[in-house]
Amino acid sequence: MARYAWLVVAVMFLSNVVTAGYIKSFGVIYNAVEIAYPDTSATAGGVVVALLSGCRNGLAPVVGAAAVQFGARPVMIFGIVLCSGGLFASFFCNSVATLAITLGAMMGTGMCAVETCQIVVMPEYFRNKKELANSIRVAGYPLGGAAFPFFLLPFFEYFGLKLTFIILSALFAQLAVFVFLIRPFSTHVKMAEVKKSRKEKASKSISNGAVAMDDSKLSQEKPIKAKKFDLKLFLNPIYLTHIGMIVGFSAALPHAQYFVAVYGKAIGFSLEQNSILLAYQAVLDSFTRLLLGYMLDKKIFKKTHCFVVCLVVAGIGTAMIPASTNFWVVMFTFSIFSLGSSGYFANINVILIDQFGEHNVASSWGFIRMIQGILNFLYPPLLGYLVDVTGSYYLTFLTMGIGLTCAGLSIASQPLVARAAKIDMIFY
Repeated sequence: MARYAWLVVAVMFLSNVVTAGYIKSFGVIYNAVEIAYPDTSATAGGVVVALLSGCRNGLAPVVGAAAVQFGARPVMIFGIVLCSGGLFASFFCNSVATLAITLGAMMGTGMCAVETCQIVVMPEYFRNKKELANSIRVAGYPLGGAAFPFFLLPFFEYFGLKLTFIILSALFAQLAVFVFLIRPFSTHVKMAEVKKSRKEKASKSISNGAVAMDDSKLSQEKPIKAKKFDLKLFLNPIYLTHIGMIVGFSAALPHAQYFVAVYGKAIGFSLEQNSILLAYQAVLDSFTRLLLGYMLDKKIFKKTHCFVVCLVVAGIGTAMIPASTNFWVVMFTFSIFSLGSSGYFANINVILIDQFGEHNVASSWGFIRMIQGILNFLYPPLLGYLVDVTGSYYLTFLTMGIGLTCAGLSIASQPLVARAAKIDMIFY
């Protein structure tokens, strides 16, 4: 029974490979859209991307509240239906304006439902090994980004854009089958109690130690009474350090990969070199997330210390990217940037659970994701404007590097903030 928790993680991992694969390969998809709709303006393309990214992040608090009210599984199923339906409807679209609704708003909202509900489910199934479980879950994001572009190109070549939409719609629909495996935790507890009762009657004792939670402990656990919205978080000085962190962090992610590819093209990298650069970063990112999750589970170092070091070092590496036009140097500095992404995704959810409680994760994570969604509308145009004004990428990458560094320093200030606000808190 307890091993079922790892099946839940596997389902989340798989769904993240697909959803993140779509997001991270959207540039490839949109290149095909521009070919199919040659009169497409840059503004129209920006609207599609803005709706996709904005809805995916900005609606997180609403989705989190819905998961608390109606359960995570039905909300995730709704998200998958929305994604599959949006892709299917794209087959019938005759303009980029309508694609902005289907490929942008519908897909973004659907993926928000799938990804945000995972944050609500994970702390229910994992009270003791949440660091490792979370790292396995988020490792699916970069792997999807590495694999999807190579998956899409032959489909565009042999089937064309519109039939590829139908194929992707069917792929997303299959996720619903896997999501049905994520049963409500209250049901899981009842099943564990029945199993334990049968074992006691049979006078057998079976240990199951190397899992997230053994049956004897599981049967004593009660489902978390989660909160829908907790606006009091914004009055908590420690939570405000997380707000400061996401303001800085959003200067670099998720668009750093885009600017690295554009910079590579500007200094003469071939399409193949840019593809290798992005695929290598994605695989490294995934491996680093798993490694950090393993070390955090073994409690080799504190999560907050890991978070701070990853973000600060990543900020330095990001600022150094345009210092060279050599492919291997750029790959090395881009690898350092990967620490920021890995450290963030490996730590942020478990730190929020530690500091603000399992019952509050829908709000603590949801509000941060919402703020990131708002900033995703603002940062990319600003960073692109810096390139236009200066004629180089130095200031753009310096801004992203400073943002990551400030994000790390914001978390590093938590002990000082707690002392000043007279908050008694242990930083794990």
